[in-house]
Amino acid sequence: MKSPDENSLLKEILKDEKLAEVRRASLDASLALIRRRRRTRHALQFGALALFATLGAEVFLRQPPRPSIVASNQTNEVAVPPKAQPEPPVKAITDEELFALFPDRAVALIGKPGQQEFVVLNTPVRN
Repeated sequence: MKSPDENSLLKEILKDEKLAEVRRASLDASLALIRRRRRTRHALQFGALALFATLGAEVFLRQPPRPSIVASNQTNEVAVPPKAQPEPPVKAITDEELFALFPDRAVALIGKPGQQEFVVLNTPVRN
């Protein structure tokens, strides 16, 4: 505990007016520091957001590089092939017709229907 002499000394040093001024100055300094830190934090957050938005736009909106075009006054003649006649459509045949195309060979259709492979052995079948 403080002695009565110490209390009177403190009261004399820090009179109510001076104590109020010290408290007010301390409060003002603290509030200014808090406001400055908040402004700095907001500025950093905004800068980071702007950076990410710029990088995101660069990634998503980037166009592939276009090939450079070189102007030339020389003309190159290119042979244009004649228009090809349209080929007749492919005719589907049955399994029996396919086997009939290889009468003297061992042939087989292997696999599930729709995914079958046609196998022909090179050695002729002997009767």
